[in-house]
Amino acid sequence: MSSFITQDLTEGRLQLHYAIQLIAATGAELAEPQPDYSHVSLNWNPDLRLFVGATIAAEQPFKVAIDPIALTVLILDETHTKRAELALHQKTITEGLNWLKGEIARRRVDADKVVFLSYPPDDFPDHAIAHGAPFDQHQIAARQVLADDYAKTYELLQEVVAITAAASPIHIWPHHFDMATLISLPEIADKQSRSIGIGFSPGDKSYDQPYWYVSPYPYPDTTRLPQLEGNGFWHTTDWVGAVLTTSRLQNYTVESAQIETFLHSALNASQCLMGINL
Repeated sequence: MSSFITQDLTEGRLQLHYAIQLIAATGAELAEPQPDYSHVSLNWNPDLRLFVGATIAAEQPFKVAIDPIALTVLILDETHTKRAELALHQKTITEGLNWLKGEIARRRVDADKVVFLSYPPDDFPDHAIAHGAPFDQHQIAARQVLADDYAKTYELLQEVVAITAAASPIHIWPHHFDMATLISLPEIADKQSRSIGIGFSPGDKSYDQPYWYVSPYPYPDTTRLPQLEGNGFWHTTDWVGAVLTTSRLQNYTVESAQIETFLHSALNASQCLMGINL
């Protein structure tokens, strides 16, 4: 893997991971609560190529969005027209939140209760931004690659959701910055809930590079995991799931066919492990 992927992508990913916390903070306090907590999540808008949060009720309803390429935070109206914008370059995350709260207050919504979400300290990436350093937009090429990955994954997951009745809507979760759909499976005799998660991570403590995954739950016996297509492999430390890292792609920039092959193979394998034929 090139130094670009291992260094610039990591930095670009961390900058974006912190930036999207502005969306999550707003949704957590001001969006209509959902049973699955999806009001704190964000979505990928394929037309605008933006990360977009939940609708916030107001005289003129609005959404908070992040432009991953320009590294800007946006206020969008119901038609997704831009109504306000702040470039995060050389701004601290506190400055970003203060600007956002000012824009929310201008829309006659109580902004005082908007605060950043709290995560376990060992389960959220540390970065200088958390300690007062400003955002830096210089990893634009890396952010472009990551945006392409989210766009590519969104299309692939849409295909899964379209043919799988039990699949959830596609969400991007602010805790781990992963895009996923969750397929809920019928309960077994002990009433234990079962599912298969299918998604994309831009990188985390398991792999410091972007990767796609399919993870059955409860985790299956790791002694009988089937072979996977698309050059995927099974991850078995801390969690169990089929994984395809970018370092295993034949061509990182255009190889969506390999990713699709992997996802379908991993989904079929997970279904077999769970004794399900979707």
